[in-house]
Amino acid sequence: MKNIKQYSWFHFLILLCGIICIGWSAIFVKIAGISGLGSAFYRMLIGSIGILPIWFFHHRPIKDFKSIRIAALCGIIFASDIALWNTSILLTKAAIATLIANLAPVWVGLIAVFILKEKQKPLFWTGTIISLIGVVIIVGITNILHSSLNTGNLLAIGASLFYAMYLLITRTGRNSLDTVTFTAISMISSTIVLYILCLFFHIKLTNFPSSTWYPLAGLGLISQLGGWLAINYALGYIKPTIASVSLLSQSVFTAIFAVPVLGEYLNLIEIVGAIIVLIGIYMVNRKIVKPTTSIEPEY
Repeated sequence: MKNIKQYSWFHFLILLCGIICIGWSAIFVKIAGISGLGSAFYRMLIGSIGILPIWFFHHRPIKDFKSIRIAALCGIIFASDIALWNTSILLTKAAIATLIANLAPVWVGLIAVFILKEKQKPLFWTGTIISLIGVVIIVGITNILHSSLNTGNLLAIGASLFYAMYLLITRTGRNSLDTVTFTAISMISSTIVLYILCLFFHIKLTNFPSSTWYPLAGLGLISQLGGWLAINYALGYIKPTIASVSLLSQSVFTAIFAVPVLGEYLNLIEIVGAIIVLIGIYMVNRKIVKPTTSIEPEY
């Protein structure tokens, strides 16, 4: 049997490739230039089409059909999350929307404390407070006091709340379903829900110029499918505590890509706030991610 440590550099390289893939998510959404719901639908549709052959050849027999309902529920929640997040990207800076949306670990911890009645150590509360301070700095205390918050930032916060729910419910569904099966079912469920939402809100889904289809294909195949496969493969060999911290760099990559592609620059205050948020999320992740648990990234 091969020694895993011997190839640790390879697994970190795969993890890095996955992070870079999801780091392009917000960029693809902005380049596509269509509604947030529309780009969310095509992200999940194209990703679902891509994962079907993988699911067909690599799935395990389903023993607990209750988990199918849980996976479908997760798909509905994820659809709500991605719809809010994609829309937030169009209303604020891509890097800021990505950063705020990744506050999910903070909300997971708070839900665990106040709803599930789980106790948290002081480090969790310290990290939570630090993260929220960072968000306040990014959003602006003046805007908060005068109720003139950026709509994009609010939608990103809403997206992070939905993703927190997704993470909590996923833990139950993953007990008896393998990763590929669970993800395939939830992605298909998300696609159906997003299509219904697009119909309800009369979102245009056809007659796009060819320049629009390229970023949509990238969103579905690179960010959704490629990023997910790379990161989850790496999580099989890298400690979740280390991987979770590494995944925080997604926001950094998004900010870097946004400069030449979108011409979006973060000002000094936003950079300071972003660093503070990352420090807080890192501290929270160290407490809520157990050594035997792997949490897949959303974006």
